Amino acid sequence: MAKKTKSLILTLCMSTILMTACSNDGSTGKNPTSSDSGNAESGTVTIHTVTSEYTSAKYPKGDDITNNVWIRRYKEKLGVEVKTDWVSDEYNTKLNLAISSNDLPDVFRVNPSQLQQLIEADMIMDLTDVFEQNASERLKGYMEADADSFESGKKDGKLYGIPQMHWGLIEQPDFIWIRNDWKEELGLEDPKNMDDVKNIALKLMEKHGGYGMAVDQSLDYLNLLAIGWNAHPDLWIEDQSGSLVYGSIQPEMKAALAEWAEWYKLGIIDPEFAIKDFNAMNADIVAGKVGMQPYYQWWGYNPGVDTVANLGKDAIFYPYTIPTVDGKEAKQSIFFANNNYVVMKKGFANPKEVIDILNDYAYIVDEGQGKESKETLSALLDNDIAHVVGAFRVLNPNSDYEQYEAVSAALQSGDSSGLTTSGMWQKYNNSVEFMKNATPGAVGDYLQQGAPKNAYGLAKKVLDDQNYIKTALWGVTPEVLASYGTTLDDLLTEGFTKIIMGTESIDYFDVLVQNWRAAGGDEATKAVNEAYGK
Repeated sequence: MAKKTKSLILTLCMSTILMTACSNDGSTGKNPTSSDSGNAESGTVTIHTVTSEYTSAKYPKGDDITNNVWIRRYKEKLGVEVKTDWVSDEYNTKLNLAISSNDLPDVFRVNPSQLQQLIEADMIMDLTDVFEQNASERLKGYMEADADSFESGKKDGKLYGIPQMHWGLIEQPDFIWIRNDWKEELGLEDPKNMDDVKNIALKLMEKHGGYGMAVDQSLDYLNLLAIGWNAHPDLWIEDQSGSLVYGSIQPEMKAALAEWAEWYKLGIIDPEFAIKDFNAMNADIVAGKVGMQPYYQWWGYNPGVDTVANLGKDAIFYPYTIPTVDGKEAKQSIFFANNNYVVMKKGFANPKEVIDILNDYAYIVDEGQGKESKETLSALLDNDIAHVVGAFRVLNPNSDYEQYEAVSAALQSGDSSGLTTSGMWQKYNNSVEFMKNATPGAVGDYLQQGAPKNAYGLAKKVLDDQNYIKTALWGVTPEVLASYGTTLDDLLTEGFTKIIMGTESIDYFDVLVQNWRAAGGDEATKAVNEAYGK
């Protein structure tokens, strides 16, 4: 029941690296890493893992996700040979099969539901002591910076899943992205309410054909617009009585669906959305078939890079704050940010070496600037290579907000002395690179932080103004809720799709809510209220 889209952001389609050092990152911990001794321990250990493909990464010739600069670094610097048993773009499905057949790799990434399942089945290691004894002060600092996430990886006080953390809440606000050359060609103003969004889509269709708005079968992207009707799908919120309820089944969601059904009749919503996955949705953007897309802050990385490469720099999309139906800025939905954990198979012989790798990743990202050569950092961080490490990383949860402030200040003043990490320099340099040369590979950083209208500038305003609603589910997912996996959400997605496409009337929403409650929604709601209710 955690928001599926946020899990996707953190595991498959993140922006390029955004790290700054935690305030207490001073020492390097107890294990030798490149920052400590520069020498790997004698001998080599082999560790098996699994991972998902990261399509935005651009590898040097001969490299891929199973053989790259990080894999070589593990062996050369740390004496660890990492072997990838399988790679899948259906990672969770394949991992669930591996869990059910007890065919687990040594180290792997799991979501909250999988973590609970593995703990209950006694299939993964208690990492309490190995983490405490071997994690660097830097890595421990990440856990102190977001204690709720750290606690969510524990059961009865014991650590089973090391949270992979996140880049900070600034990455959560969502936007409506509009193709700029088409918008300027027609002299269209920025959208101020939901009627404007509809009318912009219709005008783009009238001029350029096709349909008005790119969404996919998951409804994750279309659902981003629900806040315009004050609906908060996937969010657990407090109702007027003080009880916690699920946002996807509230009356405000019915109002959003009624409007989307009208948009579908008008051809605004992709008529084939129900059979299009994420890649097919973005392929239409890259091909120039559509000029509007509800999306996350990282549009510039995927599909932005391929869009600019294929259609030119003028085809860039810019983000706009999602408005309400009555012309206000919609309150954004803020979710518990950690959705992934590093776990190790019970009986695994080399947990310390995994902690060494996690220490080293944090060192490279947060302290590599000035200590490692530019060539080394470029090879490890550029072209989205920093994101191909699968389970072998933990992020700095303080990073993005601080980084945006530093990069924004440097771009405005021309004084780069405040850029203290490799991530800051990368964002700054890529923003300048796109402004000067329109290099497609730099468009992600530019749109996120460097453009006159950038995603983080809009997101920072949301956070500073506190114009958001946070989920009540701030920490450990109740076991009853976790046990349903995506079953309850899948039921709603199927029903919402029928309403949008007109095969069911809007009144079917009320039937759907009853079906959701009977299928386990009431039990899940009770569990959430017992865990987090007031």
